[in-house]
Amino acid sequence: MMNRFGDIDASFKRLTPVYGFRSAKCVPIENALESIVSQIDELPYYIKTAKKYCHFPSEHGLTRDESAAIYIYTMEWGDTALYRVLNQALRSENRQALKIWFPYLRLFDEALRKLPTVKEVLWRGISLDIGRSFVRNQIVTWWSVNSCSSSVNVIKNFIGKEKNSTLFLIEAVNGRKVSGYTEFENEEEIVLPMGSQFRVKSDPLEQSNGSYLVHLIELDNEENELSATATNNILPTVTASYENSSFTPARGTDVALAPSVKWSLEGTTVAGGHGKGRELNQLDHPRGLYVHDDFTIYVADGDNQRIMAWPLGARQGQVVAGGNGCGNELHQLHYPSDVVVDRSSDTLVICDWRNRRVVRWPRHGGKRGKILVDNIDCFGLAMDDHGFLYVTDFVRHEVRRFRSHADSQGTVVAGGHGIGNRNDQLNWPAHLFIDRDHSLYISDDYNHRVMKW
Repeated sequence: MMNRFGDIDASFKRLTPVYGFRSAKCVPIENALESIVSQIDELPYYIKTAKKYCHFPSEHGLTRDESAAIYIYTMEWGDTALYRVLNQALRSENRQALKIWFPYLRLFDEALRKLPTVKEVLWRGISLDIGRSFVRNQIVTWWSVNSCSSSVNVIKNFIGKEKNSTLFLIEAVNGRKVSGYTEFENEEEIVLPMGSQFRVKSDPLEQSNGSYLVHLIELDNEENELSATATNNILPTVTASYENSSFTPARGTDVALAPSVKWSLEGTTVAGGHGKGRELNQLDHPRGLYVHDDFTIYVADGDNQRIMAWPLGARQGQVVAGGNGCGNELHQLHYPSDVVVDRSSDTLVICDWRNRRVVRWPRHGGKRGKILVDNIDCFGLAMDDHGFLYVTDFVRHEVRRFRSHADSQGTVVAGGHGIGNRNDQLNWPAHLFIDRDHSLYISDDYNHRVMKW
């Protein structure tokens, strides 16, 4: 069943922008939709319903007609629902035929302009496998009015358990919060304006049931001319006061979070959760983990001697490294304790703890690894935006940085002054994190502290 959240155009047409409505006069909604009556049966009745039940008076200063313009857009009455007819016209190559919609679009636009701007992660979805049509760095224009939700569960309810569906994660900068003005207030609806442009952040993630996750970043007005070779340093600034580049640490994703983001009081199991074991839906003493851009979680499944990949929403993981029993052959791991993704080579870098080595494995389809660093009592890893690798050594009580694949010795960048609790010493350094300023945060295990270097 089609709905506003799934009314998505995947034709990738190049159309003329719609802007003539801005010169139309603001008139009552009855007059604004007068020319549309012939296209929608019982439209006068739906207009009266919208004016009766719309949110008015409005704390945002909307007139009754402006509030009704939003309400009627969200009403569902079948194939001729207003949003369906309007969006079909907005996606048509016949731009002249849009003129009869100009009075309503002016009223609708005036209403949206008075509502709060939303800069946060939004969701859309459709029960079709259109995700395979999107590619990394592609610029996409959605010519229609774009209904999104700030709740992924709302979208999942519409998609259901359909196979071959497509879920869109959108980093929005120009959303307008219409929840409270819609027919269905619990849908947490955010509207992105017609003609919104997006950059595809990464190649779509295909899940085991044939569905796709597509990560889009909305381009603001100053970025609409950017080419498809855009890179991270031209992303819209929607993070909480990151003033410079949107550098992504090697321990997470660069999905933007609004300053007002709130966390749920309860967590959700995203990997394992079926008891201790070696089945694909189980883990045994998981240690380090890494979340990739496509939201795949890579887990160092220590006592199972393997690295597991858990795609978003998957019911079981995939063995991507090791899994061939405990040993020191290149197709084996021995209690792996940490893993990161080297974005430059799209490979896994693994701390093979009990084998006293750091190894590299292909991220997809790997059968064996390659030794990067040998004879090191490693436990934790991190990688900065220049591709430098940082490794903790819990026997030498230090952290070393390795500049290149040929650098087998590395340089001590933290600790290295023997075991102790002075500010220049460490005692069993375990995990570490590197921030956008290239400062290191080290869990100094036996000193019961976290050190910044």
